[in-house]
Amino acid sequence: MDTLLRQWTMLKHIPRLPRKVTAVELQTILEDRGFPTTLRTVQRDLEKLGPSFQFDSDGCKPAGWAFSRESSHFQLPGMDGPSALVFQMVRLHLKPLLPETCTEYLRPYFRQADNVLTEMQIPFFSQWSHKVAVVSRGLSLQPPAIDSDVLSCVYQALLYGQQLDIMYRRRGEDAPSGRRVHPLGLVMVDQNHYLVCTLWDYQDIKQVALHRISSASLRDESVRPPEGFDLQKYIADGAFGYPVGDGKLHLKALFDPDVAVQFDESCLTRDQTLVEQEDGRVLLEAQVLDTAQLRWWLQGFGARVEVIAPESLREEFRQLSRQLGERYQGRASLHP
Repeated sequence: MDTLLRQWTMLKHIPRLPRKVTAVELQTILEDRGFPTTLRTVQRDLEKLGPSFQFDSDGCKPAGWAFSRESSHFQLPGMDGPSALVFQMVRLHLKPLLPETCTEYLRPYFRQADNVLTEMQIPFFSQWSHKVAVVSRGLSLQPPAIDSDVLSCVYQALLYGQQLDIMYRRRGEDAPSGRRVHPLGLVMVDQNHYLVCTLWDYQDIKQVALHRISSASLRDESVRPPEGFDLQKYIADGAFGYPVGDGKLHLKALFDPDVAVQFDESCLTRDQTLVEQEDGRVLLEAQVLDTAQLRWWLQGFGARVEVIAPESLREEFRQLSRQLGERYQGRASLHP
């Protein structure tokens, strides 16, 4: 039993490439944990267990031992069906939010999860990923290409709180220019990645599209965030709704009944009210952020919504309706 515990303790302290550990280091670890042993015993255990557990030495002197990147992960107790399913869902839905170092670490778990679900005799867990899906109501545009080195560098900067030097091309510009960046957070909006940050020594918050960064390098300096900055509050305050005015507005809008029914089940806001009108339409009232996103959302309903208030917003839609009417008069004409 002592031998088994010693060997198991040793196995738990063998890292995965690119990290390595020597037999001397393992001997010290074992002694610190109450398993006094000789260097020769450690070396013999490594040579005997290596082929079975898929780890090997680099052949240097002193030899460095490590599991390969492709070797299977093992643990006690073994991975069961629910655990395997969780790892499969993480890979499907959370991988874009994880830094590459975490993804690399989790890769053996992903492979083991696939094996567990494949080998299970009961199909419930193995078929789960084919029975659930996440669908967006908007059109699914193809995501812009992001340089993998840039993405890895940004993740590392966020993980360790370091500044970045980037080459960034703004929309409409032909060539990128340099910027020193203090990364504060990464936000995915539909198919786009945005780095929330400050630039140089300024305190105003910026949003930088990752696909417009051509190169990035870490600086050996810590990020200096604005006092009191909180990413979740920044998002909740409507930063990614693209504010048009200051604060909120009191929206009043008439919806066709077949559209308004969705607001009974999925509220626009917690304070919303719905009142059916004599003509069958439903009046929605709610306090909402005054943003471009609000306008895009209302425009998506077309003629099935009528903005009543505030008057300034109604005037915007009146002008939009007039422009649409002018645009669609007569036959379409294309000019080469």
